[in-house]
Amino acid sequence: MVWSGTYGTIEQIGKGNAILIMLQLTFAGYVVIMLDEMLQVGYGMGSGISLFIATNVCETIIWKSFSPITIKSEGSTEFEGAVIAVIHKMFTSRDKAKGLY
Repeated sequence: MVWSGTYGTIEQIGKGNAILIMLQLTFAGYVVIMLDEMLQVGYGMGSGISLFIATNVCETIIWKSFSPITIKSEGSTEFEGAVIAVIHKMFTSRDKAKGLY
């Protein structure tokens, strides 16, 4: 992922950050493999694949609800996360009903 430029070029992110990203992805992959092995042996409920699919769906829901990433739109800045966007609109909009809508 780092060498392909997904996170930016190595000059942009720095060599230290590139190494940290590679270590994090390696460790996360190892943890996923170990969890899948444990589920296949019989520790836990259901199959490993179903568990990982459910985890990914939950992650997407949480991220789309509370994402702090800002998006530039027509003359204003909006948040990607739905909950944060509603709170931001309620505080910054003059017409509270329109901001809530």
